[in-house]
Amino acid sequence: MKSYLFTTENDRGGVMLCDIDTLEDAVVYLQDRFAGVIRVEQGKDFWSQEEGYHFVEPSASSVDSPPS
Repeated sequence: MKSYLFTTENDRGGVMLCDIDTLEDAVVYLQDRFAGVIRVEQGKDFWSQEEGYHFVEPSASSVDSPPS
């Protein structure tokens, strides 16, 4: 299960907890369900109406090193 934080153009929004696996699919779903969605976030990745999609690559140190 993943959670997506979304915002609408009138500064409303919420959190959606669901089985949607990708940010892209979540954006499509939220835009169909709610009017005026302008931003959707999942972790550090996000989509916004102004900037489009932005994905943060995991750093090599966090992938290769054991948890502290």
